[in-house]
Amino acid sequence: MTGSIEIYDLKHTFKLGKVDVPVLHGINLQVKPGEFVALCGASGSGKSTLLNLVGGLAKPTQGKIVVNDTDITSLNENQLCIFRQKNLGFIFQSYNLIPSLTALENVELTLIFAGIPPKERKEKAQAFLELVGLADRMHHKPNELSGGQQQRVSIARALVNNPSVVLADEPTGNLDSRNGQEIMNLMRKINREGKRTFLVVTHDLSLAKLADRIIFLRDGLVVEEVVA
Repeated sequence: MTGSIEIYDLKHTFKLGKVDVPVLHGINLQVKPGEFVALCGASGSGKSTLLNLVGGLAKPTQGKIVVNDTDITSLNENQLCIFRQKNLGFIFQSYNLIPSLTALENVELTLIFAGIPPKERKEKAQAFLELVGLADRMHHKPNELSGGQQQRVSIARALVNNPSVVLADEPTGNLDSRNGQEIMNLMRKINREGKRTFLVVTHDLSLAKLADRIIFLRDGLVVEEVVA
């Protein structure tokens, strides 16, 4: 189903020199289409690793991840790139904007890689910057924007390809509490109105409570699920 995430017996181990460091120890998790799920837990609990694996940014040591009915663990790198482009949007803590480009150009960049013609990509980028409340700031570069505004640009960039699943890793981590609340509210609004699935890593429980469901991780295992 479009917007669904299914995780089966997921295990992951990092190599640290010659030492194996287990991070995930058998995660089983389902996220329904259109659901807003928060991943919470202490630093080192495996939250970001889990998100990166769901995003196809790394291959698990064991287990299966099915996104939109596609087993992404069976895809090669080229297939993964195409899948991510068509199905996934990413929001990062550090915004990951290109300093020399304007907000509009940063959002358009995603559409250039997707092969969208110039006129159409400009119109789409403008529409999504308007959606996140930056109609009057789209020609500004990142250093001319506040942290909250930069994160809104990154949200517009994540959404412009119309992904069914949005993955956000500590999207409010670099923001003060007011801006963090605004960003979380904005993502929740987009989730409800656009019926997009959101999987969000956050350490802030007050923000996590805006989700439909909170998944708590500890030492690479799901230890609790709470309906928020």
